[in-house]
Amino acid sequence: MIHSRIRKKAVIILASLLMVSSAVPSVYASSAEAGSYANKSLGPVSSKEVEAFADEFFERQDVKDMGIPGAVFVVVKDGKVLLQKGYGYADVDKKTPADPEKTVFRIASVSKVFTATAVMQLVEQGEIDVNHDVQEYMGDIKIKNNTDFPVTVEHLLTHTTGFDIVDPPQGDSISYDLSKVYPLKEYVKEWMPTVIRKPGDVFKYDNIASMLQGYIVQNMSGLPFNQYVNENIFKPLGMNNSGFLMTPELREKLAAGYNEHNKTSPIYHFAPNDMPHGGMLTTGSDMAKFMIAFLNQGKLDGNRILKEETVKEMSKVHMGIHPKVPNMAYGFEYAYQDYYNGQNVIGKSGAAPGGFSSWMWLLPEQNVGAFIVYNKSGKLQEKIFKAFMDRYYPKPEPAPKKYLTPTKEQLRRFEGVYRDLRVSYVLTRIHAAADGRLELENLTGKQVVRQVDPLLFEDENGSQVAFKENPDGTIGYMFSKTNRVSWVEKLPQPERFQDVPDNHPYAEYIEGLHQLGIVGSKPDGTFGPNEPLTRAEFVVQLINWTGIPASKAPLIFEDIHDMPEAGKIQTALEYNFIKGTSERLFEPNRPIVRQEAAAIMSRVMSGFGAKPSEGAIAGDTDPWAESAVKFIAGKQYYGPEVSISPDGAVDYRSKKMMTRQEAAALIYLASKWSVSS
Repeated sequence: MIHSRIRKKAVIILASLLMVSSAVPSVYASSAEAGSYANKSLGPVSSKEVEAFADEFFERQDVKDMGIPGAVFVVVKDGKVLLQKGYGYADVDKKTPADPEKTVFRIASVSKVFTATAVMQLVEQGEIDVNHDVQEYMGDIKIKNNTDFPVTVEHLLTHTTGFDIVDPPQGDSISYDLSKVYPLKEYVKEWMPTVIRKPGDVFKYDNIASMLQGYIVQNMSGLPFNQYVNENIFKPLGMNNSGFLMTPELREKLAAGYNEHNKTSPIYHFAPNDMPHGGMLTTGSDMAKFMIAFLNQGKLDGNRILKEETVKEMSKVHMGIHPKVPNMAYGFEYAYQDYYNGQNVIGKSGAAPGGFSSWMWLLPEQNVGAFIVYNKSGKLQEKIFKAFMDRYYPKPEPAPKKYLTPTKEQLRRFEGVYRDLRVSYVLTRIHAAADGRLELENLTGKQVVRQVDPLLFEDENGSQVAFKENPDGTIGYMFSKTNRVSWVEKLPQPERFQDVPDNHPYAEYIEGLHQLGIVGSKPDGTFGPNEPLTRAEFVVQLINWTGIPASKAPLIFEDIHDMPEAGKIQTALEYNFIKGTSERLFEPNRPIVRQEAAAIMSRVMSGFGAKPSEGAIAGDTDPWAESAVKFIAGKQYYGPEVSISPDGAVDYRSKKMMTRQEAAALIYLASKWSVSS
């Protein structure tokens, strides 16, 4: 089931899709991009006019440059379909056009809306109470909870569970063996996380939470999850080309998925097969039926799937870091908020392996909804949403902004290092400037913001940065566009190591990793800066930094079975970060050599999407490690242990053992990487 090539790609997806695609502070479209969308009518008017908008959008050069093979776009209003049209090909080789009636797409996380709908149906029937402990609905599956507070169904719906793991590794979530059966219950048992944080306190996009919603539906209804949804959502709405299982009929209509090079991706099954958090297959026409029903207070053509009050409950904000910055409704998220143009928008986006992307958005007050799906990864959904909102609901002329004028001292409470709760290697460092501004620096670069509210800031484009206080009044969390699906946590300053004084040449690196929880002290409070580091210790530190869960697959290396952190070494192998000293051996206790560490780090950074770099090097390096050492030299991921010649060549001391302080410099400096560097 595990496929290392897919696992490695998962890291790239994590870095580029989940964060970078939504992270760069919004830049409003140029007049050239806006085209003829400058018409200031409020809301779509007619099918002909909406089709003209869509046709023009797909003719934009920046859209063509994305190389999207095929897409389907749907717009509904006042209970009618204004547009459902395909563009390009569902299968390029076969010249099969993308057809809103016939072409089936994977809609990935848009599936979560349907899973939440199923949960709320059972709430209506009195089978589930959103305020009750989910353990009441889990049967014989037990949740391990390290807190004194229960996880409720509402916590599942709002992704505020406090789980330690929110994403099963992608390599454990897909299979190319289309005959293999992966039952939902068994998968839930295998990947049941532990509650490590008080439920309800923080927002962290949570695939496992949505998976548990599906399992609860299955357990409480007595029907397999996919069958329940078929009978209670799809059939009443006439969604005849939709399902959570890839039946032969749906597979026959499934669009081909394409990778970044426009090569077709192999067909796969999800695990579990009827994955509640991302496994739905459907057509544009079927999605139109659901959107109309939801906007019509739960009813379509006399068939009701939800009560009116339930639709209202699902549509309102249930979690937000600030009154002006919502995060979650029930099943819906508040994405691309920079483009809302003053409207109330709820939606759900998705990205599935193999090149499928989607985005559904609803404007309940306007009785309007739209859906885009296409068979390649990329930011098309963001582009078309912005174009749609600018065309039909243009942003009103802003009132003069009234900024607060805090002193630098008043802003110091926001300073510090913040770590993303979902993707731990995403760090934001915040500094107070003398002119009453905050400077944020993270993997997307720098952002300068000004205060508009005690806990709310904006940059020059109106992109918001919101904070939340701890109970004692200190700053605890922050939310920005670096990662729109998670808050970030302000990290406390730990006690200093006794053998790392302020003037130690590696103090910044060692204490930086200490603050991140990547390295810890010995029982006597020391660090041991000059001690050598083993291969296992280095790999475990890297995996702790990335936040990738420890693998649960059978261990490949025979000499790590007795190690507590063996699962993390297995993870590094599955992601192709490391290689064994032989097919079955890793030699975990052998001191790591600097060129080995460079090779591992270069693979990790390549997986994250770091730009290639080739610095000049001197000294003795083995041929197999030369490109990696040049990469590290070019990025300047090293401490004062290296020597640099007058011509700029770096002597990396490649064949020397790496010490703990040198490893700290390597990892800490890599942690400050930016997509612009």
